[in-house]
Amino acid sequence: MGFLSLSRIVKFSLQNFFRNIWLSIVTITIIVLTLFSVSSLVFVNAIMNEAITLVESKVDVSVYFKPTATENQIAAVQGSLEALPYVKQVKHVTKSEALAKLREQYKDSPLILESLKELDNNPLGDTLIVNTFETTDYQKVIDILNATPQFALLIDNQSFDDNSYIIDKLQKISSQITNIGWGITIFFGLISLLVIVNTIRIAIYTHRDEIGIMKLVGASNQFVRGPFLGEAILYACTGSFITFVLAYTVATFSDPYVIGLLGQVDFTLLGYLNQNILYIFGGELLGIVVISMIATALALRRYLKV
Repeated sequence: MGFLSLSRIVKFSLQNFFRNIWLSIVTITIIVLTLFSVSSLVFVNAIMNEAITLVESKVDVSVYFKPTATENQIAAVQGSLEALPYVKQVKHVTKSEALAKLREQYKDSPLILESLKELDNNPLGDTLIVNTFETTDYQKVIDILNATPQFALLIDNQSFDDNSYIIDKLQKISSQITNIGWGITIFFGLISLLVIVNTIRIAIYTHRDEIGIMKLVGASNQFVRGPFLGEAILYACTGSFITFVLAYTVATFSDPYVIGLLGQVDFTLLGYLNQNILYIFGGELLGIVVISMIATALALRRYLKV
């Protein structure tokens, strides 16, 4: 196909687009609803994943040692825990650091502070704070500590901040939202398919006389079909661009609420979009172009007799 033929196809595609402007607006609106449902699903999943990560970061096992435990003994326990493949990190909080935190925690309670001053020695022991890669591995850490006699003699107490219920709840909510989101997306996708088929059908009917003249003067089937395919691509590109602008607008205005929900974390919807712009909007554009081309092919096969 030469440049002249291609330019004429583009020209006829634009003419078809603007000649049935209200039908074009309806078609683009359905496409935007389809794509924005996908973008919304991406937004919600990103926020839920960040919330789950945030809760998981607050899960740990705190190992409290007896005041008599020596630095070498504590270091031996720490080394053994760090050697475990499922342990992410082990933080050592000394007894002096623990006492300083206790004083800071009760700085507004004069009675407790006065009681601490009366003590001759620091009554607190050292603490190891253990984080694992998976929340299911915390029980393994506790089991190892309890099953090792030389460790059990040094340890005064253990506490496990178990937020697994909250994590499971968030994961279930995220899964349900994903299922609902995909259901809405598929629904609008099917509607888009039907609307584009109907739009192309009307365009074929509107241009039936012109198509007849084209065939009389020897126009190829490819040239006759080209404007309708171009029109479908124009719908897809316009809908994708509007969705792109809409998604960025929603992300910009939603970020203060997202930050308020998650707290001071290194996450914003705008930043997430910027990092994944090619995957999100490139995938949406590719998907809607494929749907548009399939719909147009169905309409041309059914209604265009060339």
